[in-house]
Amino acid sequence: MTLSRRTFLAVGIVGAVALATAGWLKGPHAPPSGMRRRMLDADAEAILGAVVPVLLAGALPEAHEARQQAIAETLTAIDIAIAGLPLAAQAELSQLFALLALPPVRLGLARVTAPWPSAAPAEVRLCLDRFRESSWSLQRAAYDALHQLTFAAWYGNPQAWPAIGYAGPPSLG
Repeated sequence: MTLSRRTFLAVGIVGAVALATAGWLKGPHAPPSGMRRRMLDADAEAILGAVVPVLLAGALPEAHEARQQAIAETLTAIDIAIAGLPLAAQAELSQLFALLALPPVRLGLARVTAPWPSAAPAEVRLCLDRFRESSWSLQRAAYDALHQLTFAAWYGNPQAWPAIGYAGPPSLG
């Protein structure tokens, strides 16, 4: 599929307006978690709280408390990772979370009917699959960002290493 210059510009303008509107209408739409984070606000934490368990299905512990602890540690690692990104990347992620937090966008674009904290894992999986396979580069980029942040945070945690048979980095001392 080839895009005309007019279509490309129209999509770019609509996207820019949507992101600006998302920033202007910024919530919070999710209740605060009580965790003090540097980069993740309540909305971003709610979105990632729904996305992380879906992306890490099969890798997270089965026991409820251990699972919740692993998700919380992953969110903390994502927060730290985002803080280390260039300011432009931080701003783009902030805009992504602000946009996905808006109920009309959550319903229309992500097609997730419930608020993020209570979203069904099957709906979140379908949303992620649609984003990954989308013909829109912005949706694919959103999927890539969520996927890469989640996996880097999870597999960067030494507690995740035994499950994949990784003994850890060699000792240099």
